Amino acid sequence: MARARKPPIPLTVIAGALGAGKTTLINRALKHPEFADTAVILNEFGEVDLENALSERADNEFVALGGGCVCCAVRGELVDALENLLRSLDNGRIAALARVVIEANAEADPSAILAGIGMHPYLSMRFVPDGIVTVIAASDVAALDPQTARQLAMADIIAVSKAEGDLAAVAGDLERLNPIAEIVDGGSVAPPGLSGHGPFDPATTDIDKWLGPSAAEGGAHALNVFAVARQRPIPLPVLDRFLDYLAALQGPNLIRVRGLVAVEGGESAVVEGLGSFFLPPRLVPAPPGAPATRFSVTAAGRLDRQGFESTLDAFLNEARVDTPDRTAITDNPLRVSGFSARPGR
Repeated sequence: MARARKPPIPLTVIAGALGAGKTTLINRALKHPEFADTAVILNEFGEVDLENALSERADNEFVALGGGCVCCAVRGELVDALENLLRSLDNGRIAALARVVIEANAEADPSAILAGIGMHPYLSMRFVPDGIVTVIAASDVAALDPQTARQLAMADIIAVSKAEGDLAAVAGDLERLNPIAEIVDGGSVAPPGLSGHGPFDPATTDIDKWLGPSAAEGGAHALNVFAVARQRPIPLPVLDRFLDYLAALQGPNLIRVRGLVAVEGGESAVVEGLGSFFLPPRLVPAPPGAPATRFSVTAAGRLDRQGFESTLDAFLNEARVDTPDRTAITDNPLRVSGFSARPGR
């Protein structure tokens, strides 16, 4: 008799600059029942001591990685730490493991962390992404470095520390960078609000809120934020090739992609990507009265609305001057059959 698969363990990435308040936020969360039986993988040692807080709880496990940022250690120390946690859980050395929190190095790319876990043949079955929380001090919002701006643009939750109860002064700048994320006061947010931001679930998540503003256009700190809608559906095999092509051609410029695409049989495919890592599209019932195809995109470099639309329209076989159609893109004699450039596959 086949053994039943164990339910996946939620995994949250906490990103942000050194001194932003990541450890303080985690310490607050660990005192809440929602975060009982939580393992914390710490990659950055700041002024606040996390180990003491965890050592008071016998049901928690503390893992400290060595030097180097988490994203560079995805295939090494981080994977080893997660595998060790699972072995300890399965062997009974840990009584329970309800969730894992990774406090990432200031230079870490959250998408690289989740991609490394998502592409691992075993960890991808035992862990499920439960969102990215980026912590930023209110005084740092006006002068962001490129890496922090990227971490903010990827976030599901932006926790503003040292805000002194007034988020309005910085909320506008953060919303231009990331119109989808929920912006909260890191000093007062209820810990349960930091969880529950995993892959799209049609039973619990509003699709319009998840996709973000339908007229989004702008960005900040050299990032492009835009929304694209088309009335034509995209057959699922064509959508798959479009995502492959997008990841291969624009992978370094991609930051976050969300989409809902009508395919066939009254269904739509949910598209979720961070960096060049895409989860496999999930089929859900097509919502009534919405455009057939919708994307919300945050990108860097030369990938702007025009560049994204030109590629999308090529796969829709929409005529454009001086641009290839879908056949010209996909019927490449050098293309290897069955090969995907998309690491989420």
